[in-house]
Amino acid sequence: MSRERCLQEIEAQYCLIRDRLRGVWQGHKTGFYLFGPPGISKTYTVVKFLEDNSIPFEHVLGQLTGSALFDAIEENPDGVLVLDDVSAIFKEPKAVQILLAALGSPPDGSRVRKVPYRTARGKKVVNFTGGIVAISNLGIDEHRNDVIAALASRVDVQKLEPTPEQVEAMIHKIAMERPAGVAAEEAVMVADFLAEECRKRGTRLTIRLFVDSALPDFRMWKAGVAENHWEDLVQATVAREFVPQRHAARDISHQDQSGVDRRQVLAICKEFATPMERVRAWKEQNEAARTGSATNAGNPRNPG
Repeated sequence: MSRERCLQEIEAQYCLIRDRLRGVWQGHKTGFYLFGPPGISKTYTVVKFLEDNSIPFEHVLGQLTGSALFDAIEENPDGVLVLDDVSAIFKEPKAVQILLAALGSPPDGSRVRKVPYRTARGKKVVNFTGGIVAISNLGIDEHRNDVIAALASRVDVQKLEPTPEQVEAMIHKIAMERPAGVAAEEAVMVADFLAEECRKRGTRLTIRLFVDSALPDFRMWKAGVAENHWEDLVQATVAREFVPQRHAARDISHQDQSGVDRRQVLAICKEFATPMERVRAWKEQNEAARTGSATNAGNPRNPG
């Protein structure tokens, strides 16, 4: 199948996700559950859509207790609550009950769902008109909770699981858009090399692997702050272990010294007020460093 066709197919999946998000924001639906393997831009797709459309939202990552979930709803009664990596939430009965209330259908046909929470000080109720978007690596039926069926019936559920060819097509598109200042031809070169390494080693190719790992490796190498060639760095990432270098390492010790010099200058400028004092301090510190190095070289037993 051609790369163009693969790109059309995965774009169709992202298009469906955007419509689900529109339904939540505009009040046609109360919630949306998106799941699929890691590294395929589930969170990025959701957050970028909300940001691009200036939709108020709260992005909550990781574990969330029932009380914390209620607080998030209370603080965002009219916005979209994005719950990322929601597995832990479904294991807590209080959190699930709060979700059921937030995702309910009011009998009067309005958008207002009354979300209650009982504390030692009494009962609190939030009139919630926003929506819930949950993102997970697990399908909603995999959480194995007695009330999950009730929860699943209240939201649209969508699985995002592109084929390796579709992922490669999307990565190529990202590369052509000059990601983070990398020239398109260079980004395509990195994308092609990463894809080939993943195929050779049987590693799953992901968008995250390209954006968060391979491209930063290339940028480090091009900026001259990496001893290893970018291809060697990418190979090591894909293999998840040390691999024999294909390229000779380069000496970047002068880069490290430049960093030391910059920190030294900043410290001197912070401590001394006038230019004359700063110049004198710089000379004194460098003379002390030079003398100390010479002394230590002549006396191996002196550790400095």
